Amino acid sequence: MSDSRKNLDFGGLDDFQPRQKPAANPPAVHKAVDKVSSFPSRETDEDAQINIKASSTSIARFRAMAKAERYRHGEFLEILMDAYEKRETR
Repeated sequence: MSDSRKNLDFGGLDDFQPRQKPAANPPAVHKAVDKVSSFPSRETDEDAQINIKASSTSIARFRAMAKAERYRHGEFLEILMDAYEKRETR
């Protein structure tokens, strides 16, 4: 190995040109593609999430009831709301 260093020849890089930036697609195009895309990560998510502040006994009761009937919490909440609406219309 020698101790001498060679300078870089930057003149040999003159034939290279910088890449052109691609034209940006408008957001509307992205949304249209996302709606018809078959990728699960791009599908619109219809689920939502809420926080409910309640006593720990009420939450434990709700969870126990949902678990006993083998429902997810969202499904069980929907059943309870339907039953409440039926009761109110009487």
